Amino acid sequence: MKRFVGLFIAILLITTVSAMANPVRKTIQVDGFEREYLIYIPSHPFSDKPDGMMVCLHGFGRTMNDFFGEYNISSIADALNLIIVTPQALPEQDSRVIIAASILGTVTDNQISLHSVWGCGLRVCVTELLFGMVWLDEELNKEVDDVNFIDLMIDEVLSDYSLPAKNIFMLGTSMGGYMTYQYALKKGERLSGIVSIAGSMGLEIKGMDNARKIPVCDFHSLTDEVVPYTGSYEQYAANIALAKPMTEVINYWRETNATGDPVTEQIRYYPSTNGITVEKITYPDPDNEVIHYRMNGAPHSYFFRKENGDCMDHVEEISRFILSHHTETTPNTPVGATHNLTFYPNPVDTKIYFTTPNGIFTIYDMAGRALLTRTFMNGQADLSLLKSGIYFIRIQTGNTIRVDKLIVR
Repeated sequence: MKRFVGLFIAILLITTVSAMANPVRKTIQVDGFEREYLIYIPSHPFSDKPDGMMVCLHGFGRTMNDFFGEYNISSIADALNLIIVTPQALPEQDSRVIIAASILGTVTDNQISLHSVWGCGLRVCVTELLFGMVWLDEELNKEVDDVNFIDLMIDEVLSDYSLPAKNIFMLGTSMGGYMTYQYALKKGERLSGIVSIAGSMGLEIKGMDNARKIPVCDFHSLTDEVVPYTGSYEQYAANIALAKPMTEVINYWRETNATGDPVTEQIRYYPSTNGITVEKITYPDPDNEVIHYRMNGAPHSYFFRKENGDCMDHVEEISRFILSHHTETTPNTPVGATHNLTFYPNPVDTKIYFTTPNGIFTIYDMAGRALLTRTFMNGQADLSLLKSGIYFIRIQTGNTIRVDKLIVR
């Protein structure tokens, strides 16, 4: 009993100290620049040592703070026991590009901010429609090696927190999605999976001949008005090309990963009240699946939340993907636990089966709050009352205890 109380107090103290300054701003010198990033330490209810990290890359003109307010990514970190690292992009470094963008902004009456731009192979080509005159054709921050910056940052985090080089995931929104794909092509062997939200692959992306297999989860809307699904759009009497078409992006990764034939599902996990639809297309592979969520009716910066009347929840879908490719490094178990006690299937629909005939289980939400406690007999139990989501399950039979993650579909 004293040992358990001591462990509980230690975890409580660690969680309290982390919360006092979480996230923390850090800097690193790379290629003559002082680069900065934020690091968030998870508050996990059953473990005080992180299992890995998630690198989150912000969009064009945005900041590293986005993920701790607008997107609530910290809930994923807390639930899955992952450190969050959010680096900051540099302003555009090429004065010629800045001048060209300023002139274009004057012509179109739409000034372009270049104060945070990833060096991700994003080339902007603006061609006047009537006479074919090129107004702008430039690659943004093409001399900035952000792959190297992110690589060195990951090394620093692994060293500072004594983490094994496992369970490193990368998530990018908008231009951060471009940078996620660029990093995956150059350094994909370091990653356990990538997630792109409303991003794409730039017209000047580097390393497509590398053919590095990696699990991919991509979210993109057919009605995206900023990064069009087709890669280009017409505005101000001009054609604006920004990216490779999404069909080309997805086909590249399915061919690289040598996946199986697509499986299509209309997502209706929650009652929709806004008319936005989602089609989930999965290209299966045991290790390197490609998942593409094709939305219709959602604008560029829309983030799906079940409480907003959406048919799915971005946080839950991202969590499912990460859990599918997560390797256990430190058991999420209290003192006295054993891995001989387990359950299946996971994800579960309604019925759960245990490798012991009798016992007690408790289901916790992602914040560690107990939702229900039940006894089970004959090695099975009914979970049909639980909503779809990510949970923790604590199983006890006699003095043997196991705590693990549980996905309910």
